[in-house]
Amino acid sequence: MPALAYMSGNWASPLPGVSVDQPARRSFGIHTIDFDNRSVAVIQPDLSQKPFCALTRFQKQGDAGSKARLLVIPPLSGHFGFLFRDLVLEMLSDSDVIVADWINPRYVPAAAGRFRLDDNIAYVVDMIRELGGGMHVLGMCQGAIPALAAAAILAKADDAAAPRSLVLFAAPIDPTANPTRVVRLVRERSLDWFERHVFTTVYGDYPGAGRRVYPAQFQFSALMAYLMRHLAQRGELLDKILKDDGADPVQFPFLNAYASVMDLPSEWFLDNVRHVFHERAVARNRFRWRGRPVDFSAIRKTALMTVEGELDDVAAPGQTSAAHALCPHIPDEKRDRYVLPGSGHFSTFHGHLWRDRVAPRLRAFIARADA
Repeated sequence: MPALAYMSGNWASPLPGVSVDQPARRSFGIHTIDFDNRSVAVIQPDLSQKPFCALTRFQKQGDAGSKARLLVIPPLSGHFGFLFRDLVLEMLSDSDVIVADWINPRYVPAAAGRFRLDDNIAYVVDMIRELGGGMHVLGMCQGAIPALAAAAILAKADDAAAPRSLVLFAAPIDPTANPTRVVRLVRERSLDWFERHVFTTVYGDYPGAGRRVYPAQFQFSALMAYLMRHLAQRGELLDKILKDDGADPVQFPFLNAYASVMDLPSEWFLDNVRHVFHERAVARNRFRWRGRPVDFSAIRKTALMTVEGELDDVAAPGQTSAAHALCPHIPDEKRDRYVLPGSGHFSTFHGHLWRDRVAPRLRAFIARADA
């Protein structure tokens, strides 16, 4: 990647109307919500901020308290948390929604140090503790790994902040349970190959100048190749483009959210490839955090739900539900395994399948956990 192309921070998109700007964070654009046949203002204060993440809360103005509090952990997958706007908007109707809004690392000063998978988990542990007991935690896609690990760490410590429920969406808990093209590509390449071929250094006037990252341009190229394959094979993304079923497809088209990408810390990227995909440390129950074993079987009181898409070609059915076997002491009545019929990866959290089928089931699961 030529340095000048990366120094600019923005690059030309081949898709008309699609922004490839590189902000530190991207606004969710949620200012009002229709509630009880009226428009209600939504406030979004940041509860706290660390170098790599802001903990931001969405709440209906004047709402004295909601039945449930949801902490959403988006993945560090190259997308901004904005990709999950549909999920936040839907759950906001009857819940407070708090989101771990990851910050584009090109804006994180190099003096803040590196950000590894261990740090990712530590951030989630701290967030849950900060928010207090009774939280429901949603680990989205790759974000399910730190969410699951944090729940186990808190359970092992018998911490009162341990989440009331844990919901994992379309995640590679065991990527080899039903390997997809994505899984095979990652597992075929060595860590040294990734080190030599996919990282670059932040240049220019960005606060993170000098930081090694997996650049947004590479992720954008991979997403365009994935999109072209779906268009050729008449996959899920073709439907999303021909008939955008998002909550507000005019102002917030799915394709714009899909193509809105940011950098990833190189050390986090390598940790994720090594521990999750190559060594399968989570799936084999040999995962370690800060040198200590993570005991997933310590999760006993937290209810567990997994959501998978029947046609998901990123994290196919079986990859996420593998979490249930790792947590044998959760009672059966506190579990739910849901495979969404006719859904690819993105429809589990975006569009009418998410709103009509997943959200009601998720609400029912949370209500049972609260009861």
